[in-house]
Order: sequence, then C-alpha cells, then structure tokens
Amino acid sequence: MQEFFDLVDKDELVKILSNAVDIKSTNPTGNEKPMCEYVEGLLKENGIEYSIVPVEKDRYDILAKIKGATKKDAIVFTGHMDVVPVSDDEVKRWNTPPFTSTIKDGKLYGRGSADMKSGLLSALYAMILLKRNNITPKRDIILAATIDEENYMKGSRALYKNPVFDTAKYLVVCEPTNMHICNEQKGRTWADICVHGMTAHGSQKGVGENAIYLAIKLIEKIKHTEFKEYPDTFWRTLAIKAGVEPQVVPDRCVFTVDARLQVGHEPSKIWEKLEELIKEIRDENPHFDATYEIADMRDSWHTDKENELIKAISSGLENLKTEPCFETFSGSTDASKLIKNGLIPVIIGPGDLAVVHRENEYVELKQLFESCKLYMDIMTGL
Repeated sequence: MQEFFDLVDKDELVKILSNAVDIKSTNPTGNEKPMCEYVEGLLKENGIEYSIVPVEKDRYDILAKIKGATKKDAIVFTGHMDVVPVSDDEVKRWNTPPFTSTIKDGKLYGRGSADMKSGLLSALYAMILLKRNNITPKRDIILAATIDEENYMKGSRALYKNPVFDTAKYLVVCEPTNMHICNEQKGRTWADICVHGMTAHGSQKGVGENAIYLAIKLIEKIKHTEFKEYPDTFWRTLAIKAGVEPQVVPDRCVFTVDARLQVGHEPSKIWEKLEELIKEIRDENPHFDATYEIADMRDSWHTDKENELIKAISSGLENLKTEPCFETFSGSTDASKLIKNGLIPVIIGPGDLAVVHRENEYVELKQLFESCKLYMDIMTGL
C-alpha cells in the first residue's frame, strides 16, 4: 500500500480542509449551501461524477461515485457538511477566530475542523487521488455528503431508498473517533413533554393549577428513574419553557427530555417508561395531565468484529503501524438513518469527540493524513 500512501500531498490536503473550515456552514439555521458548492467544485475540478439530492430550498445532499471493477457491494463513505454555531459567549473562549482555519503546533483549529470537515474532505481527497491516478477500486466507491446532521438529519433521511444504495453494502462514517474503530453506536431519542395546568390571577393564593409545579413532579421522577436492564442508558431534562406573563399562573409547562440509549435498547421503550411515570402521578393526582411529542427516534447498532469491513479497517490501520482500538460511539450520526438502506456500518475518522461543539475545536494534522491513507486502503483493498 505504500505506493498509494505516497500519493497523498499533505500540503494539498491541508489547503482543501483549510478552505472548507473557512466556510461558515452553520446549522441551525441551515447555511450549508456555500459548503455544498465547495464540494461540488472539487468534484467537478477532478472529473468525479456526482448528483445532488434536493432536501429543502438551497439545501441539498451530494452523491459522488468512483466506478470500480464491479458494481456489487459498493462502499459508501459519508460525512456531513454542516457545523454547529458558535455562541456569543463561546467565541470569547476561542484563542483563534472560529471560522478562520488556523494551523499551530501540528493542529488545524476552527469550527468543523474535527466535526467533521476533516473526515469528509479526507474521504473526498482519497477519491480524488484514485481518479487523478487512474486507479480502479475493486468495487464502486460512493461519497454521501449530507446536510442537517447537526439538527434533524433531514439530509440522511432524504437518502432513504435512494437508488445509489441499491448495490451498496458497506458504510464508513467519517466522524471523529481519534482513529479508533467504532463498530457500534448508541441510540438516541428525545421529545417535548407538555404538562397542563389551569390559569388564574397571580394575586390569588391557592387558585389555579401551576403547570410548573406539576412538571417538576414529572421531571423529578425522570431524574431518579434508571433502566436496570440497560445501565448505560440515561435521560435528562435539557430545556424548559412556561408562563404566559408574570401575573398569570401558567397552564402549560413544556420541557425537553433527551435520552441516550445503550446499544440494544429500543427507543420506544423510553416512552413506554414515561407513560408509566405519568400514570403514577395521575394516580396520585387525577387532575394531572401530560402529553408529549417525540421529535426523533434513532436506533443503536452493532457490527461484529469478524465482519469483512471491520477486518479490512483493522488491516489498514496495521499498514499504518497503528494498533486497532475498538470503542462505542456515544453520539448519534447519519448512520442511524443510512443503515435503513441495508448498509453495514462502522465509524472511524480523524479528530477527538471531546474537543467538538466547544471552543478551540481542532484536528491533528497527523490524523488527517492517516485517515486519508486509511480510506484509500479501504477503497482499494476491500
């Protein structure tokens, strides 16, 4: 594989990533278009065939392909083009401008450097090198660049049953894993829960049903409820809103509950538990009323270490003189939606999840180069 590794022009790859990090493709509120155009430009410049999949106005996914010796069992590489915003408070904690790539001490700083423009551009650059050097992989290589991963995953949802996946078998998610192999991913589900009360004038003692106080009862039950069969599952309240105005007893209190699920724990079980808690309170207080609206349910998944894809990645890491290390990915990724196309997934990419969604996000250039070489190894060796 060394001859393929020698094709990587480190300066060119760094420049491609730097230009991408300079693009402020924040989401919410869905500003991916300039990043989409940048990816399109790279594909056009290098003669790689691609198509776009419209999702919303000015928002679209990109599907690119390098044809292999066979169409059977294609490998899909995926990465998202959106990044989370930088708040006014967070920007004060940055040592460099968050939307201007800065290279220092072997690291490239900037929002999206780790999550996940480095992984996306690394895979794209690997495809560019194959095309540029007339290297035909054993099977088709597909790149799925998505929008909205940081919010409702509208991009990966839009790819459900897309014909491009009809002959695909494997899915490599290029999210930041410190180059560790994540052969499983936790699930996630969340919902807005509305507790109903009765309005009254704030000056009258004991009148009305304060929805805030009623909601606290349910929030406390959620806080102290554990899932004994799945000890790594947890849920918690992350947002709350109530009140008409300061002089009125609120008759609605809405709070968001976010659940992170141990591998194998079905998202629907979370809401069955919530129903039990609501019933417990209603048995104590017949006037208690709560409804909820589930925002999303993302299944966990597991890929066996003996799978051909995992073995190929382990072999590729060994070619890079790196000992394979396995982990469970704690966040949720586009894999939770794309696997519905019957794909076998794995997550591996440059960057450390611990430095993303916060100040001074960075990716080590060493990992950037290693990821590109690994992706080339997978593309040509599997």
